Amino acid sequence: MTASLFAQVPFEQYRIVDTADPDEARQRIGQVLNSYRLQVIRGRILHSRLDLVPCGRLSLLKSRHGYGADISIDPDCQCLDGYYLLVLPTQGQAVFYFDGGRIEVSPDKAFLISPGRRFHFSVSHDYEQVLLRLDRTAIAEAWHRLTGHDQAPDICFDAVIPLYTTSWQALQPMLQWVARCSGLSQDQNITQAALLAQIEMLVATTLLLHQPHNMAAYLWPAPPPSAPQAMRRAQAYMLEHLGERLPVAMVASHCGLSVRRLQALFHDECGQSPLQWLRMQRLQAVRQALQAGNADKISAVATGFGFTHLGEFSRAYRQAFGETPQQTRN
Repeated sequence: MTASLFAQVPFEQYRIVDTADPDEARQRIGQVLNSYRLQVIRGRILHSRLDLVPCGRLSLLKSRHGYGADISIDPDCQCLDGYYLLVLPTQGQAVFYFDGGRIEVSPDKAFLISPGRRFHFSVSHDYEQVLLRLDRTAIAEAWHRLTGHDQAPDICFDAVIPLYTTSWQALQPMLQWVARCSGLSQDQNITQAALLAQIEMLVATTLLLHQPHNMAAYLWPAPPPSAPQAMRRAQAYMLEHLGERLPVAMVASHCGLSVRRLQALFHDECGQSPLQWLRMQRLQAVRQALQAGNADKISAVATGFGFTHLGEFSRAYRQAFGETPQQTRN
């Protein structure tokens, strides 16, 4: 599937490495990506090839390194320096090792390496891949647009992107645009530069919004609370603001619920509406204040707990407690 995305990209026109000499290949590939150490595990290296197609600040690469041998590659600094690398295997198998973990890579999944994450990997004799290089500054700019924060944190993405997930489904159209615009330079004209910048921003934004990462909690909305959690949160909020005007819509918004859902929860759990429950809490607060010997006028106590119509307050109080507020005080 990943191979078909880039079938129309003229990689061969942008070939920068084409050699049977492993040392020459390692030196020239290390100038484009990180320098690394190479070890032959099995077989003999017959050929190495690397194509580098520009797409504005993005780079689209096609690599067949060490063809003919199973090899292991260990970056010198053990991590990427200043860029993210989306790995799209097109044939063969690879195994990546992260912090003691082992992840098998094949053409049925994509793979995302974040800068600063230590890794090394081994590949089969027939392994081939397409790479998309995305500068760290692109992720930082997308983060700024999404959050308004000038300083972007170090964002580390989950490495694996299976091709059946929503992350891949969201990313695939962006990669199609990269393929369509491959070979274009942002230096040719203003319109083209704007298009390439927008594609880069779309790729970075799509990753931030759809691929899990260490800062996702700051971008992704929390799941709606369960019914008991929502009830406790609504009741606690109303108790904290007994003396204030509290439209039910404000309470629902605080809990992340619709008004209808909040009302349904109260009817199911309490047998009354949210405002009926709130009025009873206010009445009980007034009663406790009067029993405690509050010296303020009864009208002032009632107003302090949110009652603005004293006649309605008196009727509701008598109905709830079988006596008047004055009788409670006495």
